Amino acid sequence: MKTKKITQTIIAVFLVAFTISCSKDNSPALTSAGNVALKAKATINNTAAKSSTSAKGLSLNITSLKINIKDIEFGVNEEEGELDSPNDSIYHDLELHGPFLLDLASGNTSIDIANVEVPNNVYDKVQFELNKDTDPNSPIYGKSIEIQGDINGVPFIFWTDAEEEMEINFSTLNTNIVVDGTTTTTTINFDLSAIFGTASTIDFSAAVDGNADGVIEISPDNIDGNADLANLIKNLLKEDTDLEND
Repeated sequence: MKTKKITQTIIAVFLVAFTISCSKDNSPALTSAGNVALKAKATINNTAAKSSTSAKGLSLNITSLKINIKDIEFGVNEEEGELDSPNDSIYHDLELHGPFLLDLASGNTSIDIANVEVPNNVYDKVQFELNKDTDPNSPIYGKSIEIQGDINGVPFIFWTDAEEEMEINFSTLNTNIVVDGTTTTTTINFDLSAIFGTASTIDFSAAVDGNADGVIEISPDNIDGNADLANLIKNLLKEDTDLEND
């Protein structure tokens, strides 16, 4: 009789364990990743990057702005992030190789770069490289950044072939990309205010058409004598680019 009770107890325990096991197997898996919709835009004083008046009173109009980038990575906030990443603050498995040609003056407020699945975590930066375009059919072949427009009605073109790393942080303190199983939208904002805005320290009246071909070329090859200005514009663009969480 005692043996029978022990046997019944063992069977009962087995059935409970089996039920729990089945329950676990049939339950939906915990969500360990979410999506980041990565976008880009260009602004001047929080308006679309089209036209402005410089600090010197010059009329500046931007008709085209193109930037070529590659190797986009998401940086984990080391204080708030929980992911055990083997690569310190940059989770290299999330790298988007590209290249990505960003046309930021096409009339859209922002453009899509990519929608990527990333592990749940707290991210506080996006890192990427300016990339010289190597596609012969590209409108900016041989360049990494090109801006076209006019200064007081005179056409200008700024370009650089610089290939440099850019690490972009959020413009607002205590704001991060929080990935928690859903989709979050993050925008790289190329803020041109320090270059073309009313508070800009750049004197575009000093930009010259050195070869008198009717176009003011601001470029590192110094064809019109504006190489120093080209380097200043490139550096300001790097310094004033930030992230926004929509």
